[in-house]
Amino acid sequence: MLDRIFFVTARVLALTAGSALFTMMALTLVDVIGRYGFHRSIFGTAEIVEYLMVFTIFAGLAFVTATNDHITVTMFDGWIERLAPNLRRWAVILFSIGCYALVTWHLLAHGYDLWRSGKRSAVLDLPLWIMPGAGGLLSAVGLVLIVSATGRTRGRPELIRRDLSSIDAGGTPNEGPQPR
Repeated sequence: MLDRIFFVTARVLALTAGSALFTMMALTLVDVIGRYGFHRSIFGTAEIVEYLMVFTIFAGLAFVTATNDHITVTMFDGWIERLAPNLRRWAVILFSIGCYALVTWHLLAHGYDLWRSGKRSAVLDLPLWIMPGAGGLLSAVGLVLIVSATGRTRGRPELIRRDLSSIDAGGTPNEGPQPR
């Protein structure tokens, strides 16, 4: 049951990021056509794009981190793998979780400060706390997912991709890591 919740949450995050990105693209396209073709732009486009950017970045970051699909530089991997394979893997996982927790905490604290101050945006008069609050909430979901993924795969993030692929194919995720 928890596996299903993990994978559904990961998919919802991916769809949220993709939908926000597509909406930004469509809004910008219509705004540019309206501005240069008809001398009428969409009111508040820049602010709407800013809000959508938060959803694109932080929902995408949560998804990519939970599924371990981020870009990696493997320049020193062979050398470090030979010396301390488990140490490197766990150092990367703990560093990622620590950085993610720090970003989440700062976003939520900043959102709370903006909520208390009552500040609003200049054009659309939207509350400013929505951006860091949404970023913090999405980061918290991503943090829960990465901790969950680390626990269920015992620190082997490549198993998450395999399980996502099996669910995409209509199967169910495998229970825990498989022996090599």
